Amino acid sequence: MPTQHYELLCLIGAEHSPEATETILHATRELVTKAGGEVLNTSVIGKRKLAYAVAKEKFGTYFLLDFNLDGSALHDLDRALTLQNDVIRFLTIKTKLKTAKELEEEVRIQEKIQARKSREEAAQRQDHEAEQRAAEAAEPKRKAEAPLTLEDIDKKIDEILDEDIAK
Repeated sequence: MPTQHYELLCLIGAEHSPEATETILHATRELVTKAGGEVLNTSVIGKRKLAYAVAKEKFGTYFLLDFNLDGSALHDLDRALTLQNDVIRFLTIKTKLKTAKELEEEVRIQEKIQARKSREEAAQRQDHEAEQRAAEAAEPKRKAEAPLTLEDIDKKIDEILDEDIAK
């Protein structure tokens, strides 16, 4: 059977120290190499809150392994991971390696997305600044008017009432 590319996502308890997490990650790498695989990339995703309690754990530490392995040896690897006490859950996914052209296309798309976001943010900033300038321009007009006193208010009321009576 030909060699396939896989991703392995493992969940371990959050009570493990970073050194213990590294030890568990190393042991998992050794399981893959003993099964005849080649580990390409490893990354510790970190501690996260779980959506629901798994094995009475509310938090867990995730790590990800990318590796190549013969498909027939995958069952043995899954069995070995099941027997490993530190690993609470794991998920192995068969993935397709991306070609250089696909990676370039993905980078180009991400650049377009970033350019669009920055244009939108710049437009929002300009709108906000225009609103602030308009508010600042309106502000001095209000300040220029003298505050009304009670006497001024009484005069205005009298004028309004006199106009209504006269009509």
